[in-house]
Amino acid sequence: MDNTESFGARVGHCALWEKVKEGHVHLITNEDIQELFHAFDVYDPSEKISTSDLVRLCSVEGTYLTAEDIGEWIKDSDVDGTGEVGIMDVHRGITEGTAAFSLVKRALFGQEKEHKLSECSIHELLGWMHYEYDKKSKLWSLPETLFLFTAFIIGAVLHLNVWEAFKSSRAYQYALTYGDFALEWVVDRDTFWKWVYEGWLRNILRHHMVSFIREVDPDQDVLKTNPFPGRVLKTHQIIGAVRFRRWYAVGTACLSGNMWKDLYSQCPMHGELMPDDWYIFYHESYEVIQEQIQERAENFWLDDHTRFLDVQTFSYNAHQAMFTLDNLRLEFREAGYMIHRDGKRETFADSPYYNLWLAIPDLIFAVLLWNVFYGEMKELVPAAMNGLDGIKDYLKLWNVIDWIAIGFGFTTLSFWMVFVLKVSGELPEVLKPLPSNALDRAVFTNRSYLTSEEFDSVVDRFDFERQVAEIFRCAEEVAESHVVARRLIFVYLFILMLKFFKAFGSNDRLDIVIKTITGSAVDVAHFALAFALVFVCFAGSGMLLIGTTFEGYHTIPSALYFRWAENVEMDDIEGFEPWFQVLAYFWFFSYLSLMSILMINILVGLIFEAYGRIRSAAGEPETLLEQVGEAVENLKETKNFIDMWYLICELEDDDFPAHPAELVTIRSLKKAFSKDRMTKQNAEYLIESASRWAKKQEHNVELSVTDGVRMIGQTRTNVNKLLVLSEQVNAMLRKFHSKRTESEGGDWLSMYGAAQHEIQQEAATKTEESDPLAASPARRKHKVSEMQQKSREELMFYQMRNRFSDMISMTQEQTKLLEFISQSIGARQESIVEKDNWGRQKTAVLTDRCEKIEINIGKLSECLKGVDPGQLRGMPDKLKEFAQKVHAWQVEDSNPRSSSKLDHMAMLQHQMDSISQDVAQISAATKAKADIAKALQHVKPLIDQWCGATTARLVKTPSRFTEDSSDASPRMVQTWTGFTSFDAQDDAPDEVR
Repeated sequence: MDNTESFGARVGHCALWEKVKEGHVHLITNEDIQELFHAFDVYDPSEKISTSDLVRLCSVEGTYLTAEDIGEWIKDSDVDGTGEVGIMDVHRGITEGTAAFSLVKRALFGQEKEHKLSECSIHELLGWMHYEYDKKSKLWSLPETLFLFTAFIIGAVLHLNVWEAFKSSRAYQYALTYGDFALEWVVDRDTFWKWVYEGWLRNILRHHMVSFIREVDPDQDVLKTNPFPGRVLKTHQIIGAVRFRRWYAVGTACLSGNMWKDLYSQCPMHGELMPDDWYIFYHESYEVIQEQIQERAENFWLDDHTRFLDVQTFSYNAHQAMFTLDNLRLEFREAGYMIHRDGKRETFADSPYYNLWLAIPDLIFAVLLWNVFYGEMKELVPAAMNGLDGIKDYLKLWNVIDWIAIGFGFTTLSFWMVFVLKVSGELPEVLKPLPSNALDRAVFTNRSYLTSEEFDSVVDRFDFERQVAEIFRCAEEVAESHVVARRLIFVYLFILMLKFFKAFGSNDRLDIVIKTITGSAVDVAHFALAFALVFVCFAGSGMLLIGTTFEGYHTIPSALYFRWAENVEMDDIEGFEPWFQVLAYFWFFSYLSLMSILMINILVGLIFEAYGRIRSAAGEPETLLEQVGEAVENLKETKNFIDMWYLICELEDDDFPAHPAELVTIRSLKKAFSKDRMTKQNAEYLIESASRWAKKQEHNVELSVTDGVRMIGQTRTNVNKLLVLSEQVNAMLRKFHSKRTESEGGDWLSMYGAAQHEIQQEAATKTEESDPLAASPARRKHKVSEMQQKSREELMFYQMRNRFSDMISMTQEQTKLLEFISQSIGARQESIVEKDNWGRQKTAVLTDRCEKIEINIGKLSECLKGVDPGQLRGMPDKLKEFAQKVHAWQVEDSNPRSSSKLDHMAMLQHQMDSISQDVAQISAATKAKADIAKALQHVKPLIDQWCGATTARLVKTPSRFTEDSSDASPRMVQTWTGFTSFDAQDDAPDEVR
């Protein structure tokens, strides 16, 4: 027992364990291992010990090594498997083996926890459950989102029928743009009427099939060439009529200068806009329509108040089963010219569900969307039962995106159903009473288009215009609802894209996309700021440079767009003056080199750098198919288990957690959910999975910035030390070489020893110069004698390691000294700051008091204006003299034989009146503004009270008064105000006191 305690004490005193504790395995030397061998009673450096002796270290406390560390140490030391190790073997095992890595990692990240498959902490269990639930939910959301996306895309393509809508739009574009007079030539009112005559009328109505390649033949049957009235390009049937809607302004005062107000008192194109409709009926003859157009042109229907003109055509194509509402808008600009916008054209199906099979994608989409809603409610309800904290824990980014997808999906469905109800119900009801059949019959009966009289004989023109106006109103509402539905579908595709990003997080290979975006987000955001500033400068300079002559650069938004599109080419600049071309070329080439080449490549480099970093860190993760296979097997295994989200909510309940204890075992977990009848297999699966996950997370070590700096600093220090040692070895070899060249015949070992001895002497001299506490020469000589016993090679390595250790010790001492100096300087600075703050506070208080004194002095000087100083100075003397007289009268009146009491009282009253007059004069002089006047006015009542009390005592108790007369007399007290006051005795009345 004593031997064991002695062994443990000897091992515990070894310097080796302090370095093991700090993880500084690179500082462990052979001397430290030799000291450990001494604890095993082995003093010969060449002698070896058995590996079983090292096992005894497991029973010694204070080694900071676990049994696993000692086992790894022994394994790395006994490489040959002989069962015996020496000093060099043990040193190599503790500094270069697996145990060394464990010690360094433990120093950086703490002691590793021992994980058991039968228990875990509540935090590890919740961490794994969150990780597992999020991963599985993301994985199963991938096929769900894929089916949802597929059903949505199929429904959108079938219902919107974009290809057919494009063909109808192209037909109107050809009919409105081309002709004898093209639409692009319209710049003012005169050219507009010319376009209506020679372009629009011939291409849209085409009563006589007149165009720029076909002339009018009066003898030809018009219905033979164009047998169906009101057909645009023979397929698009005009409904009712074509409407020309003019939007005119009421006119307001111009914002011109004073000198122009007489000429331009009112601007007719400003103010509130009002509509004015004109209908052209395609059943009327070509000549009648020409007369109407001529009449409108001659009567200036498009006057100066006109802001917009909408040429609206509502048609139906039976081949496509689609309606088209075309709205060609012409804008009259304040500068005097006109532009046209033909983009407001909407084509939609007459019956979206003419075939019930078309409703299948919509039903699938609605069912899938309802399934997403049901899944989110299953998560939200248990979370809401935990209160506000549970809802906060639930509302994560991907859950919010799911709710946005649910809400936006149902909103899109609602607007689509509104459109379906309008186009299938309201629009046909509005079209029913339209008398188009009667007008068509009249045209076919007459074999010609109708005159105005014939048209009026068939229908009431006013009533027909009212019906057509109602049709256009309904058509505009239907088209607007269709536009809203299309825009919602457009936005919803991006929401589904976000749901795909959520699903990508389930697989490490797919998650690289998300991690690349998030990993480069900060750099890209900073780059975008610089890019946006430079780009805005180029767009603004382009607007200032060519905005007055080049279309697209006349406003900041359009300049930003067209600069991004880079639509300015070299040919566009050649038409300017030479000096202007220089500026334009500089602007063009500087943008090309700086933005298009340099900054775009920087952006691409940032993204690729993030992708490469994240891809290399991901390693070789499992594929999506492998993960799906594992998920299916896991689903079969856990199909009868309790829902994991329910368990998470119960365990995270802040008020009543299901398992409040920190340590979770299979038994305790099963007991916590006994009411839910949790099986043993369920509990074992949860605990074992959480324990494995926690152990895996500990191996995924991530260095912080502090740890990285620490390791870099240690590496740099070691490299510097190795460089110093290398220089010493190099110097030693140079001296050895020089010695050898001088005496080639000598013994090279003796020459090497001489060179080594000189190097040692130089190092010792430097040590004595730098360290006055260096070892004595005798001690150094003894150390050299011990070194000489070793071989030459071992001596060299020994010296190198000693130098290395000395440098480490000096560095540590310097670090401690720097820390002490830094702490001292910091404490001194804190003391200086504290004293400075105290001085500032005292200065502020003193300044405040001085300001108050100055204010009071000013008030006192105001109060004492007009006061006689001499009279004021004499007042204390008068009071003192009066008090002395009173005292003398008291002594005299105390004599019973005195007969002059009444005379004394009269004189006292006279003196009091005199003092009162003086006080009144002083008060009048100060105009009753000061507290001094009030104080002087109080003198008389005090004297009256005191004298009255004195007279009463003289009358009632003359004998007592005589005895106490010496003590009852008032004392004169000089106060801080400079005035004399009476100090009454204790038997005086309270008022006198």
